[in-house]
Amino acid sequence: MSIGHVGDVSFRKLISADLGRSITAVPQSLDNQWFDRELLGRAIREGGVSEAILREQARRSRREYLRALLNAEKVLVNRAFLYNSPQVYRDFAGKGRDREAFREMLRQGVIIPMLLWEDGPVPESDPHFQVTEGLEAWRRVAESTMMSCLRLSWDDTENRALAENVNKTFAAFPTGFVQFEVPALQRDFRIGEEEARGALLRLKEVGRWVFDELDAGRPVVRQRLYEKFIVGEGGDVARREYDVRRPHMAVVKQLIDLKYATNLADAVDVFALTPSDSPRRTALQEGLAHVRKRRDGGETPWTDADELITLLRNLTFEDVQGLLEAVPTLDHLSLADIWQVRNEREWHAYNAALARVINAPSIDALADPDTGVTEISRAYLAMLHKAEEVRNDRSGERFGGLTQIAIDIGAVTVGIFFLPGDGIAYELLGEVGSLAGSRLARVTLRLGLGRYRGNRSGHRIDATAQLLDLRMEDPYREAKKLIEYLTARNRAQGREGDGADLSNESA
Repeated sequence: MSIGHVGDVSFRKLISADLGRSITAVPQSLDNQWFDRELLGRAIREGGVSEAILREQARRSRREYLRALLNAEKVLVNRAFLYNSPQVYRDFAGKGRDREAFREMLRQGVIIPMLLWEDGPVPESDPHFQVTEGLEAWRRVAESTMMSCLRLSWDDTENRALAENVNKTFAAFPTGFVQFEVPALQRDFRIGEEEARGALLRLKEVGRWVFDELDAGRPVVRQRLYEKFIVGEGGDVARREYDVRRPHMAVVKQLIDLKYATNLADAVDVFALTPSDSPRRTALQEGLAHVRKRRDGGETPWTDADELITLLRNLTFEDVQGLLEAVPTLDHLSLADIWQVRNEREWHAYNAALARVINAPSIDALADPDTGVTEISRAYLAMLHKAEEVRNDRSGERFGGLTQIAIDIGAVTVGIFFLPGDGIAYELLGEVGSLAGSRLARVTLRLGLGRYRGNRSGHRIDATAQLLDLRMEDPYREAKKLIEYLTARNRAQGREGDGADLSNESA
């Protein structure tokens, strides 16, 4: 690992291979175009993005950023976000515990600036947009703190080729809209069949336009897609002047944003962390051709309903029950609190439990009571209680805890919930009939950790991690068999968002 010097700033030069088997994430919430489903829907109903919506978006973005720092071992932050996002620079713009915590995270490689074309963490000249407060604060921190920076390659010629390939991957994505399926759109965007069919027609229009632009040799970047399909003529992308009258604007926008967020993460082989109540990776409909091989290689394994049923039967949660009874929220934690929690035994136990399964995934590993889902759930909940001790605040609302195993089979998701005292409940998203006629389907298993309200009228998944990527023959038959097993259980009631999704599928 070499040391770089740009002006008065020194830093360690990293490439993706230096991250090893760490749980490293790129959080989508710092993207200033990100809005969760509820806020985007509100903007559409109100005819645009108001100041009140922007303030709430900033609050939620900050919350998701802090959760990323709590749930991932390392967090990659786009260089520009460090000085143009108040959700980030507020921690180091002034003096105090948060500034020192930020510098320690930077120094120890918890927060890692991510570079694309740039050769250092601080701009050599001032950006064309107004970022005076954040930029000056970032320059002071960078000049006084040794950090690590990640780039695709530190050889300029090679880096240029790799960066251009990243851009080409993003630009090519919309041309695949022609192969999107209505049932998957229904599931991932929670819309009816008629609306999903209309959205698919609009997506095909987008795909045709992109194909024509690329065929004519014109580059396609997110800014141009926004100008054409999101803000329209005369609209300002930076000011988020969305034209809500444009057909199926929300679906088009969320797909563009999701691909944009996952694209760089894929390029450096780390996790993409999509925020709570936002479309997760399944919305990209990448299919079997894009099933990722883990860093250690190997073919994607097969599964069937019997194996999944055995997994569910073998999972026991008796040793988690006490912790599930009164789960605190983390909405009031500061950056200094997060840093303190990360230095506690409970955080290290949670990180180690999650890493064991992510780095050696198998259905047997998930069912193992000492190393699998049960242990991850126990360690996560213990970490939440330690965070509450650190904050020394028991005034907030408390919830019952839950663990979810989400099984994505093609365009169908079966969610299985483990609740205190109740065994399991389940919910079904998508139509099983959509799998009829399919010989093969992609299957992913995700672990969700969250809470439900006291009256169990709704639940919220705060964090999810994709643990397994599999293939299944005759998915229609196998999905029906799995659901028949679950019909003897209770159906889960209500939902309030999917939770942040720690996903590392490849594009």
